Amino acid sequence: MRISISGVIFLGLAHAINHSFLLAIPVLLPQIASFLHVSIYDMGYVTSLAYFLYGFGSIFAGPLSKRFSSRRLVFFSLLFSGLSLIPLLLYVNVYVFTFSLALNSLFASIYHPIANKLISEDYCGSVGRVMGLHGLGGSLGSVIVPMLSITISQIFDWRFSLMFLGFLSMILSMAFITGGSKPLHIETSSLSVGFPYDRVKWIILFSISIGLFSRGFELFLPSLLISRGFDQLYAAMAMSLLLLSGVFGQIFGGFFADVKGSLKALILSFTFVPISLIFIVFGHWNIYLSLLGVVLYGFSFYAHQPPSTKIQSELVDASLTGYVYGLFFFINFSLGSVSSSITGFLAGVYDLEIAYIFLTALTVLSLSIVIVMYFVYSKLFMEKRYM
Repeated sequence: MRISISGVIFLGLAHAINHSFLLAIPVLLPQIASFLHVSIYDMGYVTSLAYFLYGFGSIFAGPLSKRFSSRRLVFFSLLFSGLSLIPLLLYVNVYVFTFSLALNSLFASIYHPIANKLISEDYCGSVGRVMGLHGLGGSLGSVIVPMLSITISQIFDWRFSLMFLGFLSMILSMAFITGGSKPLHIETSSLSVGFPYDRVKWIILFSISIGLFSRGFELFLPSLLISRGFDQLYAAMAMSLLLLSGVFGQIFGGFFADVKGSLKALILSFTFVPISLIFIVFGHWNIYLSLLGVVLYGFSFYAHQPPSTKIQSELVDASLTGYVYGLFFFINFSLGSVSSSITGFLAGVYDLEIAYIFLTALTVLSLSIVIVMYFVYSKLFMEKRYM
């Protein structure tokens, strides 16, 4: 089947824009908190709500997809997530900002499951390649957004940074306003397979443990670096560097999972996550150690994602993979949204240095779960001849 290059490019751009809203917040956090006259630590509660809705809203994608075409839903998601930021141009206080960001996250939340459905419908026979290009678009956009946001905010202010992304989202939505996706036929009988909670409980626990540290880590990282003497622009560059190393990490994680197996790839990549946090904690006294920790975190954390996703599909029947991906998306964003509140609370009571020591301890807990998973699932996969 011939792949529409323009269609894939628009999907890649849409993916990048969808991620951009929440990725812009960490580097803009000091400016936003100062403008709203609240502490950056209290902003953790605001972003927790946004992260929760970004995951929670995805559960409505299924019912909506039965009434509207996938392309039309992508159009709605991009258009209204952009429109929801317009109140930021008017009178803004912490309540208006919270409402606007929450609404943005809710509309943006339906994008991922619907975009995956659209790819499976419109690119039958090339799903793997298009999924990869779609993911690459999101990753490259993630690298650009921090630097772009901080540059616009320094020329104008933080509201123009978010509104610029909102206008891009509205303009890009026009690419999806016409055309209908072909319906994806699913045999309903295949959905009767029981969900194997006993098999997936360890990776569910692992996903929850990741959610406890990952959102808070990325949200407050620029603020931590600024508190150590970094200029705001350099802190944004460090965030972009983290996300860029994450692009290479995802490539490595996916390749290693295919060659050596998903469990080996997961334990290898995640072992370096606590090490990277230790570098960042001790980087309080050494700027280069901080940057090394940031790069290592980006590579190792994002390298764990492909093998982790592959394990999820290996643990269940093929007919349940969509449900499993939705479940883990909800866990990572909605249940993991508490990380921002926990980190902000600890930083407010103590300071960010203490908060990051606590996050380091949580990464050690996650690694302990990975080790248990390795032995439990190695035995299971051998018995089931999955590996």
